[in-house]
Amino acid sequence: MPQAVICGAGWAGMNCARVLQERGFSVQVLEKSDRPGGRITSDFVDGFTIDNGFQVVNPAYAELRETAIMDGLASFKLAKGLEIVETNRIYKVGDPRSDLRFIPDLLSAKFGSTFEKLSFLGYLRRATEDKTFGEALGDFPNLFTNLLKPFLDGVVLTDVSSVSNRVARELIHWFIKGNPVLIDGGVGRVSEALAAGLDIEFNVEVKSVTERTVSTTRGEISADTVVVATDPITASRLLELNMPKMNYSETWYFDIAEGTITSKFLRVGSEGPVVNSIALSNVAPSFAPSGRTLVAATTLQSASEFSVRSHLSKLWSVETQHWRLITKREIPYSLPFKGSKSAMVDELRVAGIWCAGDWRTTPSQQGALLSGKLVANAISSFQY
Repeated sequence: MPQAVICGAGWAGMNCARVLQERGFSVQVLEKSDRPGGRITSDFVDGFTIDNGFQVVNPAYAELRETAIMDGLASFKLAKGLEIVETNRIYKVGDPRSDLRFIPDLLSAKFGSTFEKLSFLGYLRRATEDKTFGEALGDFPNLFTNLLKPFLDGVVLTDVSSVSNRVARELIHWFIKGNPVLIDGGVGRVSEALAAGLDIEFNVEVKSVTERTVSTTRGEISADTVVVATDPITASRLLELNMPKMNYSETWYFDIAEGTITSKFLRVGSEGPVVNSIALSNVAPSFAPSGRTLVAATTLQSASEFSVRSHLSKLWSVETQHWRLITKREIPYSLPFKGSKSAMVDELRVAGIWCAGDWRTTPSQQGALLSGKLVANAISSFQY
């Protein structure tokens, strides 16, 4: 039986392990932390479910469906829309197929003329051009500036204007196709489901790798094949590659009295550092104890607590100085940045060593899972 060692128990590494195991490989996964999932984990604080940053799961992702792990997990659908806050009003926009009440605000001239909107539908049907998303949407200035950018900045965790048009188009495709959800018990439950049945050794740090050996804090391991599926920064060091550009984010979690905010929508807009905010437990009641509401607010740069509270006060039209801050999750390497001219699938093998992760494909859960499967498929084609 051929043996494989996979460094990293994130979604890419675990999906690679799952596929290889199904193909008859003996697979050992090494993980530096004490749990699976990489960036996709959850904690429980004072009765609140705290994901490692605001994270949703799209059950429509093709690679996620292939694993079938969502079948046993309870989830709560988010509205396929958002609330955009302006000085004197709130626009409620989204996929009209899910709720016809989105139509009146979607028709507003604020989001472009009828011609602009129809032209955008044409853009979605055309072959994707390799340029930045901002350049690709130059003909739709109102739709882009007032609707797409406020929403997608919080998805890619950077200024979406500079992101690859091909990457942005793929993300839009999945939003159109699926309905993102919050996972009962936190997004970490999905990681745990993906880890089920795998041989994962936790609290093991990988020091160096070759094509057939892995040197760790617990000694050296030999195998027929080695896969590096760690975080991009660690992988770059192990493989002696240039470090990829990574996006930064912070998510602030607040405890407020139930009923203070009644909206179930993601809310964006107004002036300040918060890219989006949502009352999570209004969507997923299990995220907060009885009588309380869990509010998440995400920023794309380091922000002061005062500036976050001030912005949230404007976003939600309530006083926020008495909101209890539960925790702030600072994630320096939230997602890999993919600009124009970026490959949709980078080399699977570097100096003879297999490499998996969303930084090798697209920065998403779909990208991570796909990367792991592609590497497993390539390894399986070799004779061991």
